[in-house]
This record gives sequence, C-alpha cells and structure tokens, in this order.
Amino acid sequence: MPPGSLCRSWLLALLLISLAGCTTSSGYQAYPGSTRPESEIAVVIGQQYLRQDWLNRYVDAVRFSHVDGAAIEGSERYRRVELTPGTHDITIYFYWDLGSQRGLAQALVQYASSRQTLSRTLSLNVRAGERYTVLAQPVFTEGERRDITTMAYVDFWVEDEDGNDVVSREQGRYISIPQ
Repeated sequence: MPPGSLCRSWLLALLLISLAGCTTSSGYQAYPGSTRPESEIAVVIGQQYLRQDWLNRYVDAVRFSHVDGAAIEGSERYRRVELTPGTHDITIYFYWDLGSQRGLAQALVQYASSRQTLSRTLSLNVRAGERYTVLAQPVFTEGERRDITTMAYVDFWVEDEDGNDVVSREQGRYISIPQ
C-alpha cells in the first residue's frame, strides 16, 4: 500500500471516530441503566436560535441544568435529554453564545442557570416514543441594543412534534415578584 493512502486511511478513521464522538455527547440520559431504544423513552430537545451581527454568527440555545432535582454536569454540552415516560421536572436555561470568548462560557452558564429571569423549572408529562421541543422567547429592555446585558427575561414553553403545547407560554412565562 502506498504511504499516502495509509495516511489518508488513518485520517479518515480519525475523522469518523471524532464524528461519532460528537453525536453521542448531544444527549443526556436521565435514567439509570443502559441505553434504551427511542421507542421506550421520551426525548426533550432544546431549541437552537441563530443570531447574527454585522460580522459574526452565533447559536443561542435552550439547555438543561437539572432533571427531577438532579444536576446535569457539563449541561452546556447537551442539546437533548432522554427520559422515561411519566411526569418530570426539568430545569432549563437560555444559553447565550459568546462566540470566541470561550473563557466566559462557564461563567455565563452558571449565571444563566441560576437566574430566575433566564431559567425556569417546567413540569411535563412525557410519553414513550415521543419528541418534545423546549422553545424560548427572550425579552429585552427598551432600546436598539439586543444582547445579554439588555435581556430582561426569557419565556419558555414546550411543544410536541405536532406543534401542540405540552407546557404553554403562560405556564413558562417569567413572572416578576415585587420586592
């Protein structure tokens, strides 16, 4: 075998391994034991949003921080949560993409997941074999600037695959408590 083709074979193998690693890290298994087929579990997906300024593109997203009171370590890595059928309490937060400012990413996750204005705990009843999507609507303070510093709060809701509300916008709406 020529040396160039051996090198290409190794590069292709490394690429396939790295792609396989990317696909397995997107889901968080929120039940004990081995992986179950999708027909036996429910999948809850956090919606992603493309935001573009004059120079860059960002992907903001709904992420999960807790399921039934148990913390999800490295929550910013997971786009979806796999659950057993039944009622679950899921704590979600709005993840604001900072692009190349990676040093701030972990601080932002801790900030967003701990603020009531950017996170919420939703209770939903899920069925086996079904997919659900958590959607978000950021609300900004008045003015033209729309970034994390002017975000007042985020409303969340959950829809099934047919677009029906499982958790309504009213149930997932941020309610300010006067102090």
